[in-house]
Amino acid sequence: MNNSKTAPDRDAFISLGIFLMAAFGYFCFVGNYVLYFQETQSLFIFSGEYLHKYLLKPGGLLEYGARFLTQFYVARFSGSLILAVILTLPATIFYFINKRLNQSISFSLLFILIPSFILCLMQANYYHLMEYNLGFIMILLYYLFFVSSLKKYHKILVLFLLPLFYYLVGAYVLIFTGLYIIHILFHESGKQKYVYACLFPAVAAVSLLIFWKILFLQPVANILLFPLPLLENTTYKATFFILTAYIVFYPFISKIVFYRKNNLLNKRLYSFMSIILAFGVSIILLFKIYNPQTARVVELERLIFGEKWDEAVKYQEKKPSRNLIGEYFYNIALSESNQLCDGLFFTDQDFGASSLVLPWGDEHLNRGAYFYYAIGLANEAHRWAYEEMVVYGYRPQNIKLLAKTSLINGDFRMARKYIDILKRTIYYRELAKKLETMADNPTLISSDPELGPKLKINPKSSFFIQFNEPQNNLPLLLESQPDNKRAFEYYLAGLLLTKNVEVAMNNISKMKDAGYSRIPRGIEEAILIYYNSTKVYPNLGGLNISIDTQDRFKQYFSAYVDARKNPSTLKAKMQARFGNTFWFYYHFK
Repeated sequence: MNNSKTAPDRDAFISLGIFLMAAFGYFCFVGNYVLYFQETQSLFIFSGEYLHKYLLKPGGLLEYGARFLTQFYVARFSGSLILAVILTLPATIFYFINKRLNQSISFSLLFILIPSFILCLMQANYYHLMEYNLGFIMILLYYLFFVSSLKKYHKILVLFLLPLFYYLVGAYVLIFTGLYIIHILFHESGKQKYVYACLFPAVAAVSLLIFWKILFLQPVANILLFPLPLLENTTYKATFFILTAYIVFYPFISKIVFYRKNNLLNKRLYSFMSIILAFGVSIILLFKIYNPQTARVVELERLIFGEKWDEAVKYQEKKPSRNLIGEYFYNIALSESNQLCDGLFFTDQDFGASSLVLPWGDEHLNRGAYFYYAIGLANEAHRWAYEEMVVYGYRPQNIKLLAKTSLINGDFRMARKYIDILKRTIYYRELAKKLETMADNPTLISSDPELGPKLKINPKSSFFIQFNEPQNNLPLLLESQPDNKRAFEYYLAGLLLTKNVEVAMNNISKMKDAGYSRIPRGIEEAILIYYNSTKVYPNLGGLNISIDTQDRFKQYFSAYVDARKNPSTLKAKMQARFGNTFWFYYHFK
């Protein structure tokens, strides 16, 4: 075979390789937040019971396969590599489809890459799930099977296997039906093609009726539309319809390309130029879709769920998430690393006390438990995690939290139930083994670096949780457990964020008995605000204000007096020098 014949093959595989590496690079280093977010939305379990629920409707197995692949998103490298391969597959399949349709590959390489480019852009939306990619791949694989032979029995076999294909891919059979009809009309000859064009949708319609009325007995919407990506985002929907139209009408497009195979645009130079242009446009669009605030929140969430408290604190201070969830997670990380009232104002607290505890509701169901877990209310943290499991199903974070809170509460039978779920996963099996050891030997709980401190601050007496006003639980918890330092700091942090300095001063005397050897920085700054207005120090309970904080307050006061001469620049000047203090928060927030 001469070089002129092998060059198009080589060009195609080089293009596919470049796309694979580009997709891997983007989703590994830039858009990885999309992958991690999706991994936290479900927990794949190796069990017959878990599989069974996916067998009960058309498209369920497609979703099952997607959940299997999504579990690997927890690891940045493997998840990005799997996704890159999946996104490259449509272009690879189109390459072989074109060889069957045209018996030649003298076409622009751009035509085979367009679906992969579009899917890559769709994947940048973090609600674009793996099953949507698999649905289009299954369509193309079935189409490749359809065009792989011109024999009559093969066409009959494609019709015969249609109900099975419908069961596997669900509503994606609608897209394939359109693709099949267009192919028959433009690539087949004779009057029989009209018979096939009518017969295929008829078989699909009969299959739908059987699935709906006899086999699965589910709402028609589940049979007709699942698992198509019915997202509300207008841009995403437009992109989905463009991709669908391109695939459905591809037989017509390939026919035009075949008849114009000697066109200038099919020459190698122009083919490569078109691919370079497509890469450039895709990269621009990907970075336009990229949402840095969402990426920061999800990365912060990754660190919180991984219990990397110090890393989470540093990350938020370096790349602050200017939204409620980001600031809430930052405060959780501060509390879990015993520096809540020290670091409270080292980054923005734009939402005041609302960033300390999230209100009850579906919007925050997957995050609100961590406040209660931090302050020692294991029962309430368990309730939040259980409600999340009921509403959204098994997720890594809710099953882990349910297992841990069950151990803290001494409910070892339920703990083993949740541990058994984690044991039937890939990435959470080691954690399950560790927790199982504590369930079998409860004396080990008190010495565990995470669960031991939680067990120690677990309330010794009961009280009614006020979930409508969750901040009111802190005084009740402190009455039950006065030495609960985590709850005490949250209580003081709430007073600082609401600027209730006077009430905060009434609690300073309790700090030494609560185990403090020094006054946290944020409290020291509040004391000096109080002293500056009353000229009286509160009862410090035997503790002292550091010289460093006193010197900084003198600098702040002097800078404030000087900057006040120009009110238009007052806030900006004070923020530049003292934006990480309670003093700035008190005067300017």
